[in-house]
Parts: sequence; structure tokens; C-alpha cells
Amino acid sequence: MNFARLKMRHLQCLVMVAQERNLVRAAKALSLTQPAVSKTVAELEEIVGRQLLLRRRRGVELTPAAEVLVRHAVSALRGLREGLGLAMDQPEADQLRVAVGALPNMVANLLPEVVVSLHASHPALRVRVVSGTNAQLMTQLRQGEIDLVLGRLAQASAMADLAFEQLYSEPLLLVARPGHPLAARRKPPLDALAGHPLVLPVSGTLIRHTADAFLIAQGMALPGRLVEATDTSFVLGLLQRSDAVWFAPQGAVEGLIARGELKRLAIDTTSTEGPVGLTVRRSDAPGEGARLLIEAIREVVATRKSPVAPKASGVLNK
Repeated sequence: MNFARLKMRHLQCLVMVAQERNLVRAAKALSLTQPAVSKTVAELEEIVGRQLLLRRRRGVELTPAAEVLVRHAVSALRGLREGLGLAMDQPEADQLRVAVGALPNMVANLLPEVVVSLHASHPALRVRVVSGTNAQLMTQLRQGEIDLVLGRLAQASAMADLAFEQLYSEPLLLVARPGHPLAARRKPPLDALAGHPLVLPVSGTLIRHTADAFLIAQGMALPGRLVEATDTSFVLGLLQRSDAVWFAPQGAVEGLIARGELKRLAIDTTSTEGPVGLTVRRSDAPGEGARLLIEAIREVVATRKSPVAPKASGVLNK
């Protein structure tokens, strides 16, 4: 093995491919082209002298050698980032800080309230909010780029070395602009959605899987006019200008519904309910900034009348 040829980009690329199990999605997450990712993996295979990926029809699988390398690469990248952060930011090393990854349902409602509450008691705490898909945020959490993730429970395959604490459950809702043809109907049938553009989360995300499963269970195929998006500003602009319907997490839209900017359609979606909470690295105790943020999140959730927070699971460090 020629260690002199090994670069950080090789490890970053392998870790992302391992997370996404798809070269195209990994390339998108890394802001690279798919050929560039394939070339980087090929270079790494030449360096280590082992095949790392098995190409399959719907993605890639890791070889045993790759599984071992990924585990150590994640730890190495996390340690390097932590070391660089301390070295480059030494004058501010004593300042409390926290980096939180948040899904759209958290960014729109709960997290702003938490940050306001936290800054009232700890005004010097520096909070960095990172958005992205569940898979992207879990990768950044493992690598030490963020301290915790606030959102829905990830799939079991993405939870290795991570711990989850449930705060409450929430469903997906079907919403549209006020005055939408379906908004005034008492109980519109689900197949009425076929006559309107439908906005869904992007493919491969956890909430998209939930939405697809709901539609399949109800015997409804995806409509021809389908928009895939996670940017709330874009979706709101689209809904205001059209008769599109948005399949969105409750936390992302409940404030907009309360202010009259959106209308919930009277279609039962309770089967889409899923756990929402905190995800942290299992092996690491949260830093002081992360601990303060976690406590503030628990306090805000506990004071809300709906949803009601369940008893703490004890998974995270108190």
C-alpha cells in the first residue's frame, strides 16, 4: 500500500458512497460528477490493493475490505476535523458552541423557538444550524461535523454507532393554499389528488419513503405532475401560484396553517406518523454547548401543549 498517494478526498468519497450506497447520490452530496466519484474510488482501490465496491443494478455494495476501511475512515476524518478546528480557532477555544443538523420540520418551527430560549439564558453560545437530508446529516454527525441531529428517526441501517431519543411523534400532512379547490371539501377522496400537481420530498429521503408507502397502501399511483423538493421557500411560492398539494411533515407547516398561509386538506394521514427526536453519537458524551441545546430542546417540547412529549427514554446523556 502506498500511503503517500492517500488523500482525504479518497476517504471522504468512500464514506459518502458507503452512506448513500449509490454513486449518483454520493456525487450530488459531494458536489461532484458521478465519473469523478468513480475515478476517486478506483484510485483508492489501487492504493489499498483491494476491490471496495460491488456494482449492482440499483446501486453499490461494500466489500468486506471496504466495510473495515469505512469504519476507520469515519473515525480518522472526525478526529482530523476536531484537531483542525481547535488549531485554527484557538483564540475562541473557550467559547461555547454547538452545531445542530436539522430537517425541514425542525427548522421551520421548533428549532427557532429553542434557539431564542437558549440565547435568553446563554447569550454567548454560538449555534450553527446545518440543513440537509437525513442521510447527509447522519454522515456529518458520524464525522464530527455536527454535534446532534434534530428530526425523524433514521432507518435502522443508518443508526449504527448512533443513539436516538424520541421527543414526540408527528404525521405527514396534505396542505395547499387557502382557496384551493380541495381545501373547502369536507372529506375529499385521496384520488382527487390526481387532478393536481403533488409536491413530495426528494427520492431517497426518509419522509419520501413514508409518503410513498402511504400512497401505495391506499392504492394510489404517483400523479403525472410531480414536483420533488425540500426547499420550503420554493414550495410555498409554488403553492401560492398554483393548485399544487404538498405532502409535508407537520412540524414544517403547522405554523403556516395557524397563520392562515396554508390549509390542511381533510384527508386522513395518521398512518404516516413517525417518531421525532434527537440523534447523537453513541460513543461520545455531548460537549457543553450540545448539552445546553439538548436541555433547551427538551424544555421547549415539554412546555408545548401539542404534541405532548413522552417520558425521556434515557438514551442520551442527561
